[in-house]
Order: sequence, then structure tokens, then C-alpha cells
Amino acid sequence: MAVDLIILWIVSRAVSSQARRRWLYAAWMVGAVALSFVFLKLAARMEPRGFDPTPSLALVALRVGVLVSALEAYFLSTLLWMPKLFDRLETVAAELLVAVRQLRARTSGFLTVISFLAFLGVGLGSFALCMTISIMGGFGNDLKHKILGNNPHVVINRERGGFTDWQPLLRSVRALPEVSTATPLVQGEVMITSQTNLSGVILRGIDPAQGGSAIGLRRELIRGSIEYLEDPARLNHLSPSDRRPVVGRGQLELPTTRLDGLTGFSDPGSVRPPPGAPADPLPGIVVGRELATNLHLAVGDEVRVVSPFGSIGPLGPMPKTKLFRVAGIFYSGMYEYDTKYAYVLIPVAQRFFNYRDGAITAIEVRLRDVDLSDTVVAAVTGPARALGLQVKDWKQLNQNLFRALKLEKLLIWLLLTVAIIVASFSIVATLLLLVTEKGREIAVLKAMGATDGFITRVFLSVGGLIGVVGALLGTSAAVLSAMVMKHVGIPLDPEVYYIDRLPVLIAPADYSLVFVTSVGICLLAATFPAVLAGRLRPVEGLRFS
Repeated sequence: MAVDLIILWIVSRAVSSQARRRWLYAAWMVGAVALSFVFLKLAARMEPRGFDPTPSLALVALRVGVLVSALEAYFLSTLLWMPKLFDRLETVAAELLVAVRQLRARTSGFLTVISFLAFLGVGLGSFALCMTISIMGGFGNDLKHKILGNNPHVVINRERGGFTDWQPLLRSVRALPEVSTATPLVQGEVMITSQTNLSGVILRGIDPAQGGSAIGLRRELIRGSIEYLEDPARLNHLSPSDRRPVVGRGQLELPTTRLDGLTGFSDPGSVRPPPGAPADPLPGIVVGRELATNLHLAVGDEVRVVSPFGSIGPLGPMPKTKLFRVAGIFYSGMYEYDTKYAYVLIPVAQRFFNYRDGAITAIEVRLRDVDLSDTVVAAVTGPARALGLQVKDWKQLNQNLFRALKLEKLLIWLLLTVAIIVASFSIVATLLLLVTEKGREIAVLKAMGATDGFITRVFLSVGGLIGVVGALLGTSAAVLSAMVMKHVGIPLDPEVYYIDRLPVLIAPADYSLVFVTSVGICLLAATFPAVLAGRLRPVEGLRFS
């Protein structure tokens, strides 16, 4: 973009007529817009298909080219509407007339360069602050959606162990108008092993018919099906696409194996019956993509789940083990969930964890609007405490994470605001030099009847115009960039960032705050030179000019 603008500036200097120069800017802008559409079409053709795409270098270059071309077209459009804006401002008030004439003057080359640097500094600072907030907000929003997609919005549980007599409480929770679904949940920590590796996971028992965690699980399945979990007998008739294992980049696709000959565990319930004897199918289990990659699993493979809380044997406590068949593999977009969660049916989890009389470990609640979690918590806390249970919403369950995100956003805001403050130093230097150079003109104006307040307002208007125009250019360019990035998408390597494109959040309130902050800093920076100019006496201005 810089090379194009330099070429445009050289060509525009050769054009003497202002009207022809505007036509040149308009033609160049149309060319930039057309180029961005060409890049967009080429990027759409190169878009990879299928799950877990790894973007090519050419695709990244094309999408960045769309963004650069759009910014170039926007910059050229400012060359068309900014002169008209200044013409309009000159007719508003006498102070603005003098201020705009000073900014548009070309007699003092040094002052013109400093004024341009002041505009550029405020604009770049505002642009950087808006884009940083947008990207950080995008990551935070993406993280929030992933957390709420894989976890309940409100959890009712006991601090330790399970509880019974939960049906009346469940019915009262479901009766609340803010509640979308409320389902029982059984979970516990276990170890899952394959023939090649092992890993510790959180085993969760869910009821697919009632929604709850199954809502997000159905959406996130990349292999298998929830029906395989409900009816494990269907795992005997799998398609080749379901049998295909999920492997990460740089890993070999190992052959999947069964655990028929795996020994070393002493759970009699997991021993297979002799051939030919009738047997119930093994229960199904759904695991995350990263867990399946680490254990080299595919749908239909067998895994062994081990719980340390087993029976008492002759030699002391013995772990409980059980065989499962992989019914599905999900991809949530969060590494922690894809490695730490596995799902089975509630009755299976109750038998495995020895929860009798229909005991469960929690009731998970999903809301129609997550922002109404405080209302639901207040309504459920009384009945839950009567049963010795605690109630927590998604804010309390993830408060440390969201506090860290807010603190990081605040620190970035402060650091980039310092960059705008540094850019405002150029405004101070510009106005001080302007007071020194225009001392004679200031004296003439005062001799003609201009008051101290008029001169002060003129120089405040100069600083305000630098702040308003610079902040307007920076924030509007950030809005344009965010919209292009959100629509086109800057691809990222999902194997590295665990997300396929750069997330962007367009927050008008944040952009407005950046604009107001930038203008306020510029007005503060212009206050001292403006007061100094207002106190200048006509005799001193004429004597030393």
C-alpha cells in the first residue's frame, strides 16, 4: 500500500489542476476497490474444504490483500471528502475559519510536516487501540462462547459426592421462564487407556434425550454420532468415514486396535464371555479430538476406563475398570476440553461410580439468555440450600479467567493510551511553534479588536481539529478493518492457535470511548499553547516579529 500511495503522490504532483487531481484520486480509489474484490474472489476459490483446514500462504496473502486494498481505498476517499469538510468548517465560526486556514497553510514547510505528524500520530494511536480492543474482545468473546457451549450456565451440586431426592428441585428449576433446559449430571475423575497410551479425564454422564451438554455435543461431533452412544449395537455397522482416525499434523496414522488381549486389570465385570455366548454390547463413550489423537482412537475402538474408587479385595482397595467403545469424537475448539472430557450415558456413569438410588452429582442448567444467570441463581438458591446444595453460575465458575481477560484488556488500553499521549506532544510542539511564528498575526488581530478568549479559542480549535480528524480517521479505519476481517477472515493455523481465523469483535461503545479519549487528550495538550497565545500582548508581538 505504501508503494502505491508514493506512486500516486508523485503522479498527483504532476497534475496542476485541483479538479483533475480529485479525478485521479477517485479513479485510483475505484481501482483499489476492484482489486479488493478480485482478491476476495480468488481467496474464495482457494478456501480449503473439510474439517481442520490448514491455510496456505497464498490464501493468507490474498485475504491480507483484501484488507490492504480496502484501507487504501478508504485513505483515498479521505483525500476527496476532507477538503470539503474543511471548507464547510470555515463557514461555521470565525475561530474555526482561522484554525482551518492555519492547518491548510503551506507557507511554513516545517510546521506543515509537524501538523501532518500530529494527525498521523493521533490517527495511528486510535487505530492501534481500536484494533487491539477488537481482537482481544474477539478472543474473549470466542472463549466465552466455547465455555458456555461446553459447560452449563448454572450448576447445582454438592461440594463433595452425589445426592438423591433431586427430582422435585429439577422440576422447580425447569418451571422457571428463564431456563431453557435443566438436566441431571453424573461426573467423576477417571483414567482412560488404550493399547498405546493413557490419560486422565473427567467422565460425564449425560442424557441426550433431555439436552443439556448433549446440545453442544451434537454440534461439535466430527466423527460418530450421539445415536451410537444411545445404541452401542450400531457400532458394529460403521461406515469407513466414521472408522477413519483423527490425527494431528506431523503425527503418523497408526492402525487402530482392540483391547481384547489387554491384561493387568482385575475387574471381573470387564472380562469377555466365551465365544458364542450371548453378550450385551459394550457401552459407548464420546471423547475429544485431542484425547483421540493422543490415544490413537477411532470410532468403534475399545478403551478401558479405570476408577481408583473400586472394591476392597484381599490385598486392599482395587481399582474398578470397564471396557467402552468409542461412539464419537468431538471438537470443541478448546484444548482443555478436548483432552479432559469424555461422555457416557447417565445410567452407565451411575453404575460405574457406584451411585445408588438414582444419585447424581449435579444439575446443569442452560438459560435462554446467559445474562439472566443472576436471576436464576437468586430463585434457586433457597430450595437448593434446603437440600445442602450450592448454586453457581458461569461467571462464578470461570471468574478467575474472565478477571484475567478484563485486567489484560485494561493494561493494553492504558499502554496504547500512552501512545496517544506521546502523539499529543506533537500538538504541543506544533502550537508552540505556531505561536512563535504567528506572533505578528496574533498582534494584528488583537489590534483589530480580537479578544484574548478569541485567540485562545483559535488555538484550542487547532488542537481540537487535529484530535477530531485524527481520531475520526483512526477509529473509522479500525471499523472498516474490523468489518473486512470479520467478513473475509484472516486465517490462522488451527494446529497452533486452536482457532481457524482471527476473531474480531466490533464494539461501538469501545470505539466511541477511544474517540472521546483521543479528542480529550488533544484538547488538554492544546490548552497551554492556547492560553500562552491568548496572553500575548500586541506590542510584544509586533516588537519581536
